[in-house]
Amino acid sequence: MNFLPKLWNYIKKLSLIVALIAAVVTGGWMAYLYDISKKPQIAEKQLIVEGHNALNIGRYADAKRIFEEELKINPQNQQAAWGLKIAEIRQTFFQPEFKEAIDTLYQQNPNDAHVNLFLGEFYATNDQPDKAVQYYEQAIGQNSKLAEAHYDLAMLYDQQGNYEAAKVESLRAIDIAPLPKYRNNLGTVYFKQQHYEEAIREYGRNKEYPLSALESAKIYWHLEYLSQALSYQKQAIKWLEDEMIMSKPENQEAWYYEIAPGKEIELVKLEEKKSYAYLCLSISLYLQGDRVGAENVVKKLRDLAVARQADINALLTADLDALVQANGSFAEQMAAYKQLYL
Repeated sequence: MNFLPKLWNYIKKLSLIVALIAAVVTGGWMAYLYDISKKPQIAEKQLIVEGHNALNIGRYADAKRIFEEELKINPQNQQAAWGLKIAEIRQTFFQPEFKEAIDTLYQQNPNDAHVNLFLGEFYATNDQPDKAVQYYEQAIGQNSKLAEAHYDLAMLYDQQGNYEAAKVESLRAIDIAPLPKYRNNLGTVYFKQQHYEEAIREYGRNKEYPLSALESAKIYWHLEYLSQALSYQKQAIKWLEDEMIMSKPENQEAWYYEIAPGKEIELVKLEEKKSYAYLCLSISLYLQGDRVGAENVVKKLRDLAVARQADINALLTADLDALVQANGSFAEQMAAYKQLYL
């Protein structure tokens, strides 16, 4: 008789343990299912944030890809659909239909910072700086993280010769996103002010960024430190010939140069950038008296068969004219170089 109560107590304890285990397992499974149900929302928010971050720093191809990815997951996401429109329209900036398209977006949402940024860029390109500044400032007021608006303002002030304002806006862009192109722009402002030490320091903060190395070399031309210029140019070419380095997002961007008031040249393709770098290197060799070395480098760039070589030659001509203006001792050599190669 004593055996039955003991057995009953044992069964009750065992049942309780089984119930507890079942509760734990069930709770854990419910928590897992809950987490799984939440993950798409987290991923969705993450993609939207990534897309907006790409827009804020002017990487429109990346933004387009990110928003397209989100729309595949969630076709009804209105934020992604709008972001995709913004990215796609900016990629048509130099096409005739751009202004009409951006005006349409402005009518739909005049408070969108990127729409106002693009209007500012349009008016800056069409020599209406006052309107451009108005839209840039409006864009900044609407989006405090819009580094591109500060960058564009810096370039506009630079073109106007307002270097102090250009430095302020460059620094604001860098504070938001310390990208190589923003630092390079600040270095160029210092260069124009002949603050060479500050310019070289700013360029030097950009690692594996050929454009800044080439700009540093120009400063050493002005200072007649030709061996240092040669060193920077060789470093730039080494980076340009490294596929991994040149696949970085910052090295996929175009290089912009102002060769005269209101006239810009952009180097987009890798071959164009290489051609420019080779010509810069050949100039340093020529100035050092190494005519054979200069000729060999020019032969190498001719093998690139760049379609826009005339534009690159015009850019180098502007560089050499600026060098001669700053340092007349190079006048005779530069005239001879231009006659031979440009």
